[in-house]
Amino acid sequence: MHTESHYRSRLGGAGFAWGVALAMTLLMVGCGNEGPARQPISGVITLDGKPLPSGSVTFAPLDGTTAATAEIRDGAYRIGRSEGPAPGRYQVEINAVKPTGKRIKHPDLPSETIEEVRNVIPTSYNVETQLAIVVTPDGENAFPFELTTPRRAASRTRRR
Repeated sequence: MHTESHYRSRLGGAGFAWGVALAMTLLMVGCGNEGPARQPISGVITLDGKPLPSGSVTFAPLDGTTAATAEIRDGAYRIGRSEGPAPGRYQVEINAVKPTGKRIKHPDLPSETIEEVRNVIPTSYNVETQLAIVVTPDGENAFPFELTTPRRAASRTRRR
């Protein structure tokens, strides 16, 4: 005659075995394909012919992959493989803010003020960008960007 505790111990052993099997299955699924391999990318960014001292460059995917962002220092950016974008097409947004010297009301704390900043990069290179790149699984993936402000572009046109 089997007691209730005998059934519990037998079921407990089976439950443990099922738990181990489930854990192993989940581990194997988790160790599967992690998506496309990320790629390191780098480049130089100039504004009106001079290296952009500081800012950020964002690579927004056009075909469903992961975005990547890099800090610009002394006109250069670099994203290592572990943080880089996967192969694919990307829209490029470049930003660099500078203080205006004015204080403005804090948008969330009306009794506070903050330093006003403005983006020195024309909107055609960020919110209205037409810049795009293609990251490849092979190759250097170096992308330089030569930006111009509207007044610089206009003065070059008049000189010709």
